[in-house]
Amino acid sequence: MTDTIRANSPAGSPALTAAVSTVLSMAAGSAAAQEATSLDEVIVTATKRAERLQDVSESISAFDANAIAMRGLQQIDDVAKYIPGLSLAQREPGGTTIVFRGVASSGIQFGAVSSSALYLDEQPITQSGRSPDPRFIDIERIEALRGPQGTLYGASSQSGTLRVITAKPDPSGFDAWAEAQVTDVQGGGTGYDVSAMVNIPLAEDRVSLRLVGFAAEDAGYIDNVLSVSPLGQEVPGQGTFDNSNVVDKDINSVETTGARAALRFDVSENLNATVGLIYQDLTANGHSDLSEGVGDLNQVRFEDESLSDEWYQASLTVNAVLPFGDFIVAASYFDRKFAYEADATDYEFSFQQSGYVIYDFGGDPRGFATNDENTRITTVEARLQSNNDAESRWSWLGGVFYSKEAGHTAFDSFVRDYQDSPAFAYFAYLEYNVYNNTLAPTETWFLGRYETELEQRAFFGEIGFDVTENFTITAGGRWFEYDRIFNLHQESPAGFSGFSRTDADTKSTEDGTVGKLNLTYRIDDDRMVYATWSEGFRNGGANAVRPSSILPREFKSDTLTNMEIGAKTEWMGNRLRFNVAAYLMSWDDFAVQIEDPQPGVFQLGYVNLPTAEIPGVEAELTFAVSDAWRIDATLGYNDAHVSEATTLTLTDADGVDYVRVVEDGARLPLTPEWSGALGIEWRPRGQLLNSQPFARLDFAYVGEVVTNLEGFESVVGQAGVSTQDAYETADFRVGLEGEVWSGSFFVENLSDERAVTFRSNRWAEPRLTIIRPRTYGLQFRYDF
Repeated sequence: MTDTIRANSPAGSPALTAAVSTVLSMAAGSAAAQEATSLDEVIVTATKRAERLQDVSESISAFDANAIAMRGLQQIDDVAKYIPGLSLAQREPGGTTIVFRGVASSGIQFGAVSSSALYLDEQPITQSGRSPDPRFIDIERIEALRGPQGTLYGASSQSGTLRVITAKPDPSGFDAWAEAQVTDVQGGGTGYDVSAMVNIPLAEDRVSLRLVGFAAEDAGYIDNVLSVSPLGQEVPGQGTFDNSNVVDKDINSVETTGARAALRFDVSENLNATVGLIYQDLTANGHSDLSEGVGDLNQVRFEDESLSDEWYQASLTVNAVLPFGDFIVAASYFDRKFAYEADATDYEFSFQQSGYVIYDFGGDPRGFATNDENTRITTVEARLQSNNDAESRWSWLGGVFYSKEAGHTAFDSFVRDYQDSPAFAYFAYLEYNVYNNTLAPTETWFLGRYETELEQRAFFGEIGFDVTENFTITAGGRWFEYDRIFNLHQESPAGFSGFSRTDADTKSTEDGTVGKLNLTYRIDDDRMVYATWSEGFRNGGANAVRPSSILPREFKSDTLTNMEIGAKTEWMGNRLRFNVAAYLMSWDDFAVQIEDPQPGVFQLGYVNLPTAEIPGVEAELTFAVSDAWRIDATLGYNDAHVSEATTLTLTDADGVDYVRVVEDGARLPLTPEWSGALGIEWRPRGQLLNSQPFARLDFAYVGEVVTNLEGFESVVGQAGVSTQDAYETADFRVGLEGEVWSGSFFVENLSDERAVTFRSNRWAEPRLTIIRPRTYGLQFRYDF
């Protein structure tokens, strides 16, 4: 097993502390009888070149194919709990916000650039608040790069980058495998997962093809239960409808299919090219969030809900070894269609309660919302870098980067029988008597069309110099230029041309630079210490708002400055590996999305707050206690908070001030102060049924989290700060590994914890995302 199979040592958990002590005693006892082996090496490409993980003077976690299989990692939320400094907010499949080191201002964002990047091979596929979730099938490696990566990876890498790297064609020989898995969720349904890979050399040492396919169903476990309308819940006996027509069990099952093809041409020993195509299609029968106060694993919805997420990526990568350096060109095109239908009854009832005639839907409204998005991302990067085996004291890298992201979103909100409501009559009166138009009957009470375009150009480079055999200085920089366009069209109701119709077109251009300086001292071949100063950025833009809004028309870009010291060490003949990093980051002019405070304006936009301060520590340990026992652990501490009290005052046309206050010390959302996990792996020397037995036990601890910055939230209808409690989980896997086959039995969430991972106020009433209940599974794999 490689050293990338890690776990995190949790803080503040008596149960896990006891488990750690027990297992350490067991492992130490066996060490006297068995000879310990050294840890395997891990090669990463975080710095755009292949290097040993222990030689990279950055805070990085890496999981190779063995580690992914041993932990049963299938998607992003599976891996997050094992990476210190990484947290997620996930509203639904494909609705993921990735956060590194606490750099987040809100759990839900519309229209801003993310502070953390998600890469699929060489291409950023980040989408703010809605990053796709590639399934981890035939994945070579997952790398988590913590801290600003703006020099090599650009804007969305302001605080970190998560890289998913697929396995590539191998011209050296034929290879194939097939895998099947069946799962059962306690209190829910049964799921399955089948996948296969074949690697075919088509011409000896010249052309190779790798094909991958998979199909899976993640079983549902949430029931939509019977309830009366929101009005009936608030005033018993006053409700006019219930949800009996949509009541169902296990509504949140998710089906995922996908395929991948990659063709590699080895033109010569020094030149190769790989063409790739990746496709994934996800369909959810319902949304995986709970309602509060309606029982275990239950929700209340009055309309059918569904979700689909279909995307593909086409790519071309060329590698050429030249006499003076390595030349790499990577071009990719990503196309995604994301759509959902959501029950909006609670949302519309909250507008009904506002008392404004324009939101008088008739006393007991029932409705739904639809959202259709199409995103297209084109990226091209070319770089020239010094050869890995160069004997010079200098190392260098330089490149150019171009990307263009275009998006279209169509959002519609419907009220059943809206044409018979006082709100429609109010608008119809204006249409007939003021505007002399005809407003056709409609159930669409709000319509939004949003067009975005973000174009980036950049030059980047790094240069390193070995001052002595043990001391290296590395400096880097990136110049960037952005053009951002945001067009907004809104109608309320649909087809209305009066004052509730908004058209706004904004365009902003920005350029700037970020830098990096790293000092590395190698104590010996097994130990190094380093110090890093680095910067990250996130571009600003213009707020597309209606004329009556008092939100600012522009918001500035925000910058992150990181000061970090760390050590990477190996001990006891490479049996013990311990890495640690301590950092202090300053997030200046950070952008926060808020609601226009004026009653009835119904508008969101961004404002800048002065400064947040983020100190933290990350530590990782792997210990080969013996040739049978391994222990790995990580620990994360993060204290992300506002470091300057702020009073934000917005003034309307009548001179009325609306004041928002953020106190010094207010916590930033989504990141726990403490997190960690512990993993124990056992592989005895003997055999059972002519195969190698193995077992692994993982504990994880996630501390308390706030879901929004105090006084600010990216939803219409502000709520107070909400808190998610700390929780612990444990996973267990035991199996056999033969020469050409392997099989295992596993249990995830052993204690059947109901841990809340995100609390969403998007639809007025809180909706809670939880970890999957206790899940039993059987897995079998055959290598051909």
